[in-house]
Amino acid sequence: MPELPPGSEVVVIDNGSSDEDVAAVTAVVARYPSVSLIRNSANLGFAGGCNVGLDHALRQGADFILLINNDAVVEPGAIATLVEHMDSRPRTGMASPVVLDMSGERVWAAGGVRATREVVCRLGMARCAPSDVPTEPFQPYALIGCAIIIRREVVETVGRLEEAYFAYVEDVDYSLSVRDAGWTIDVVPSARVRHVIAASTGGGYSPLRGYLLARATALFVRRRAALDQRVGFALAAPAGLVVAALREIPRGNGRAVAAKLKGYVDGLLGRPVRAEYF
Repeated sequence: MPELPPGSEVVVIDNGSSDEDVAAVTAVVARYPSVSLIRNSANLGFAGGCNVGLDHALRQGADFILLINNDAVVEPGAIATLVEHMDSRPRTGMASPVVLDMSGERVWAAGGVRATREVVCRLGMARCAPSDVPTEPFQPYALIGCAIIIRREVVETVGRLEEAYFAYVEDVDYSLSVRDAGWTIDVVPSARVRHVIAASTGGGYSPLRGYLLARATALFVRRRAALDQRVGFALAAPAGLVVAALREIPRGNGRAVAAKLKGYVDGLLGRPVRAEYF
């Protein structure tokens, strides 16, 4: 358990897990009296699960809410550093630590960088050495949802995460909404967490991950992408599918390519996620 600022509450959101997984989570939570568990009866997706936590935090009177993935490990002092940053900058609506891989030797993401090709946002400074990250806080295009601290007033004025995304890109959409409302979003380099990459969706080029990422990207293009992002997506997404097919089908992973195509179609048409991938 990381060191927490006084008055903090830790809440675990179980997102419709199987009985076996719930039993395992419950056993761990029971070891920490300060930790509570909220069980969702169904998988609400990343955005929906986070929104349950946001609603709970608001009811409890929280000034700041830290959303953190179940596959992230908080380095010592990171939470206090984020809270101090938010306290000292009243116009900062959200902030994020630098996210490292589990070895701590490479950056996984230092915020997100605007993109205009097959994706609309790419991981900032990915695969760089931690020493290459700027020492002072900076404002990225978007924050990455692995670990984000949000000011209470932001949730009250901007609203919650867009649940239509289900998983992926909702963090980019929300970052833009927060910026549009006049707040700043910051990356705080002195706060760091480590992250097991794509653990929740199977990692690698799996059908589930490919489908969700493709669908969410296409949904963002449909909802709010700028013209250059729309044009870039229209040109790069089909080419990316061809490249993926040439690479994955010989490996016996054609289902992942088909899932990616279905994700693009469902996102562009605004369809809900398909149950076949869960």
